[in-house]
Order: sequence, then C-alpha cells, then structure tokens
Amino acid sequence: MREFQERRRIKKLLHSRYAIAVLVIIFILVSRGLWNVYVKYEKSRDLMARTETDVTALQDREASLQRSIDVLSTPEGKEKEALDRFGAVKEGEHIIVLVDDSATNSKELPPADDGWWSRFFNLFGF
Repeated sequence: MREFQERRRIKKLLHSRYAIAVLVIIFILVSRGLWNVYVKYEKSRDLMARTETDVTALQDREASLQRSIDVLSTPEGKEKEALDRFGAVKEGEHIIVLVDDSATNSKELPPADDGWWSRFFNLFGF
C-alpha cells in the first residue's frame, strides 16, 4: 500500500503546475538551441557553396595562368608577347601608322573666350 501511495505522490508531482512549467521552460530552451544550430547549419552550407565556386574559379584561373606560362616559356611566345605588348618590330620590318585625316579636320576648336576684359580692350582696339 505504501508503494501505491508513493507512486501516486510521484504522479501527482509530475502532473502539477510547477512540473509542467519546468518542462515547458526546458522545451523552450531546447527549441532555441536547436534553432540556433539550424541557423548555423544554413550559414555554413551557403558559405560552403560560395567557397566551392571560388575554388572552381581559382582552379580555372590557375589552368589559364599555367597555359600562359607554358606559352611564354618558348622563344616564340616571348617574341610574340614583346611584339604585342611593347610594339616592337623584328629586324627588317617596318611599322606603318594610318591616320584618318577627315577625323582630325572635322573637329575644329571653338574660339577661346578670354573674358569681358579682353572684349572691352578689343572694343577700343588695344
């Protein structure tokens, strides 16, 4: 009988308002912690996706630079780069520069406005 009363006291304690309030508080704390973990998971997943795209872009750039290094390591590549970048010419070659005359003649400069003092002196012939 005593055992039955003990069980009843425990059941009564668990079904009391205080026990339910404690369980609700524990549930809220656990839910908040779970939400924070979920938010961190989403941020890390986004960061991982961005990092993977950055790695892919860097690998492409590395491959491009390696191709450029391979081309520049040959004498023909060095010569071509010097010709392109610095406008150098080979021995026996000449550079011809074509200038469009119509573009330079069509742009006439407007007369310079010297200000009202110069107009005043020009009025009297100075």
